[in-house]
Amino acid sequence: MKPQQDTSTDPFAFAFNPQNIENTVNKAKNTLDNPFIGMAYAGLGKKFSGIGDKYDSFLNSVFSSQYRFYFDVDNMYVVKKSIMTLAPYLYRGNWTLNSEFQAISPTENVHAPDLYLPLMSLVTFVLLRCLSLGINDKTQFSPGYIVDSFWKCFVISLLEVIIIKIVFCFLDGIRVNTVDLVSHLNYRYCSLCALMVFNILTNGIFSFVGTIYVLICQAIFIYKTLQRYSPSHNQSALELSSFGSNITLVLAFLQPACSWVILSFGQ
Repeated sequence: MKPQQDTSTDPFAFAFNPQNIENTVNKAKNTLDNPFIGMAYAGLGKKFSGIGDKYDSFLNSVFSSQYRFYFDVDNMYVVKKSIMTLAPYLYRGNWTLNSEFQAISPTENVHAPDLYLPLMSLVTFVLLRCLSLGINDKTQFSPGYIVDSFWKCFVISLLEVIIIKIVFCFLDGIRVNTVDLVSHLNYRYCSLCALMVFNILTNGIFSFVGTIYVLICQAIFIYKTLQRYSPSHNQSALELSSFGSNITLVLAFLQPACSWVILSFGQ
């Protein structure tokens, strides 16, 4: 004979009591039958429906406009762009586009900006940083580190974009789309992901050498990328100072500086 469970000490006895379940269901029915409650639920449903419609219209406007070109990528483009960020010196000549005023798909020109690779590499970099921290020191890792690392990368990247936009605003004849600039500057996370994988596999023995190499490659990549917006490549730019003609060289050093700050976070 099975011993009967003492319901007075069972914290889940209320939930499994059929009488209590029936009473709860009846109360819910009575609440829904109330006309005022029904009107409130109906209004709330319309509001949520309106939010959903606005969200759908926003996504449709984004992916049906020129911004769809920023996500028009394929595997071959991802491979080529990743190699370009890790070894930009292999790509000779000017990194120009076919047109400066018309959106170009990255699949048509490897130098065209996209948003897919920067976003995916940012997420991958944050996860690799967390993995590296968990391997090296499990006591320091916490789930909040993921959020902190993401916001640190976001804030530093935002400040870098603002600084370059301000500098370009003071130089006549230089025009660069903000979305393009965000794309160009945040390819850094592709090379940073490769650096994190390299450090994990080598247990950080060659961390300093790998970091210096990646930062130099980032400076070269930004310099060659921003050259297309420099006065020497802009026919509308008239007499500019020597500082204005070499502004891309100065701004190229901002990229490794920001990346150094990002890498030093959490160490």
